[in-house]
Amino acid sequence: MSVDSVYSHQAFARELGELPFELIADFERKTVTDWGVRRTDLQGYDGVARRTIFVLDSERVVRWRWVTSPEKRLPDISEVLAEANKVAVATTS
Repeated sequence: MSVDSVYSHQAFARELGELPFELIADFERKTVTDWGVRRTDLQGYDGVARRTIFVLDSERVVRWRWVTSPEKRLPDISEVLAEANKVAVATTS
């Protein structure tokens, strides 16, 4: 999901050779605001989402979240996958 337009998402997906999932456009910035990840700290970026990862369970409850910070600009992919696996295992148990 990003605040880019649907058309921007379509072009991005084509550039990557299509994607196995849908990109969601939050052009009105409602979701980034509701989920608490809207940037307001840097001029010119107001309304843009902070890079964030949410892991939701099958009931759509947030079970884990990572939000970028000045200290940690990118997530630890192995940590993201481990948390997603924990949720997947708990969901199927």
